[in-house]
Amino acid sequence: MRTLPSKKQSGVVLVISLVMLLLLTLIGLTGMQTTTLEEKMAGNSKDRNIAFQAAESTLLEAEGVILTKPAYNNNNGLLDSAAEPDFFLPATWSGTNSAQTTSNMKNSLDLLEEPRYVIKKLTVIPANGANPEKTIFRITARAVGRSLGSQVILQEIYECTSC
Repeated sequence: MRTLPSKKQSGVVLVISLVMLLLLTLIGLTGMQTTTLEEKMAGNSKDRNIAFQAAESTLLEAEGVILTKPAYNNNNGLLDSAAEPDFFLPATWSGTNSAQTTSNMKNSLDLLEEPRYVIKKLTVIPANGANPEKTIFRITARAVGRSLGSQVILQEIYECTSC
């Protein structure tokens, strides 16, 4: 019987397999980091969307308040044409500087705080001919999602002929 001469093994297969294992581990870690980042982005997008919807609902509620013909005395978020708050300051959205919604959106939408609004009476356009008198308002609404980073401030100009 013939025997083959013994060869010296150099361990190249072991080195190559360890390098391949290292590359696969790096690819897996990168995939996990990307997935985690995408999950955070989706959560933040959902949070901001909820805050946006709450701010839109707050605008509608403020339109209803205008129709009740309240007194614009620079109190409880009802401003006359002289007052002008800075809507990016937290103090504008606290106490009597703004009005809080009555619809309890904080609990139903899982918000950080109840949405608030400010109504400013801008001007009255007198009646002329067939056009009735119009009052122009600017409504500013603010809602915060589940974190302070998801704050949404919306403004609209509202025209009312019976106010």
